[in-house]
Amino acid sequence: MNKNKISRLDTPFVLMTFCVFAMSVFLVLILSGSAYRNMVDLSSYGQNERIALSYIRTKIRQADMAGAVGLGDFGGVPALNLFEDIVGREFVTRIYFYNGWIYELFHETALEMRPSDGIPIIQVGQLEFFERENGLIEIATGHGSVQLFPRSGLGVAR
Repeated sequence: MNKNKISRLDTPFVLMTFCVFAMSVFLVLILSGSAYRNMVDLSSYGQNERIALSYIRTKIRQADMAGAVGLGDFGGVPALNLFEDIVGREFVTRIYFYNGWIYELFHETALEMRPSDGIPIIQVGQLEFFERENGLIEIATGHGSVQLFPRSGLGVAR
């Protein structure tokens, strides 16, 4: 009879210990999943900004001719302007930061356009353009920057 009482007390204790262990494992899984998700979000956010810098650098290199690269204001938004002449008409590709996205807009310079008319390219936290000494262009995001000197040797168009 004494052995039977001990057996009856052991079963609830073992079940309670198992439940506490299972709850602990469940909590660790939930917390680690959240931490992993946050790390992935931060990583992809930084990756978007690195991709954006590479994209803009490539666009500048493609348009790099005398007087073709310029910085300016576009509807109250700082913009990188890449000018080109097509069949005697002047066109511009504008790259700018608007509503948390990098936008691109290609149009004839004679047309009046707004920042909202562009096409969103990639989402980033910020984008800034700076003209440094001797025509050097700096493009900065929240996760880094890149400096370019146009190959044309004439720097930024005025």
